[in-house]
Amino acid sequence: MQGFVSAAALGGMAVPAAALLMVAPPLLLDARRMAKTSGQTLDRIGLIIAAGRLIHELQRERGLSVGFLSKPDGDNVALASQRQQTENTLNTFRPLFDHQPADPVHDAVSQALNGLQTHRQGIDARTLSVPQAAMGYSGRIGTLLDLIALGIKSSARGRLARLGTAYLNLISAKEAAGQERAHLTGLLSTPGVEAAARRRAHDLREQQDMLLKLFAEGAGPELARFSRATLADAERVVTSLRYAALSDDASVHRPTSAMWFEAASRRIDALKEVEMRLEDTMNTAALAVQGRSRRNLRWLLAALLGSAGLLGGIATAAAGGW
Repeated sequence: MQGFVSAAALGGMAVPAAALLMVAPPLLLDARRMAKTSGQTLDRIGLIIAAGRLIHELQRERGLSVGFLSKPDGDNVALASQRQQTENTLNTFRPLFDHQPADPVHDAVSQALNGLQTHRQGIDARTLSVPQAAMGYSGRIGTLLDLIALGIKSSARGRLARLGTAYLNLISAKEAAGQERAHLTGLLSTPGVEAAARRRAHDLREQQDMLLKLFAEGAGPELARFSRATLADAERVVTSLRYAALSDDASVHRPTSAMWFEAASRRIDALKEVEMRLEDTMNTAALAVQGRSRRNLRWLLAALLGSAGLLGGIATAAAGGW
């Protein structure tokens, strides 16, 4: 009777262990694939963040370039310093970017960045107008935004996808703010504002409002609250100066281009603070996904080894019983 019970107990343990070993190959392959994918996602998030930081420096360089060209006797000391900062950020971006597979977006980014030095030479020689200088930077930033969008679409899932989309909306809003800064800086260096220029300023403001609303909806309540608190003061000043810059009322004092540039820059720097908070959140989420994938793979391997050991022990015990 005891031998019968022992045999039954051994058989009861053997069945699930054998079943696990039978289904193990596809489970193991899937776990390894998930672990590899999570690593690739983390790398892609790193590239997305590096692209966002490069966009920020190009935005600053665009603003200073517009300021330089708007003043006939202006010097380029601040611009030269900013270009060095841009180059430092570009040197961090390139190794991450070069590891990505070639595609049309990759090629467009490469071409845009390779032409940056020639664009700078045109600014230094003052052969470019203010709109041409600004558009040159905006086009390059646009290719980096395409790179970010592709990275989010191809790698992010679940919460990370929502955060990535919020990041893209925030970066795009900051780019619209940068374009508005350059646009109004140029306008305020001229005697009046034409209707087309006024419409352009209006469109840029509406674009920012829409994108920031989408960002707040996707980022979650905590980041939305942080964004509102961080932007509040700078937003009030920019709203006031924006109205004064575009008002038809002769009694409204028109701000100088330097006054507007400084206020718009403070707001963009505040947006950068929000961007950095979101970067940390995205990194944490990507690391959590990678950690779960690696733990799942380790647990599966441990279960497989345990099952194999159990079956070996059962076989040895059965052989001894015989």
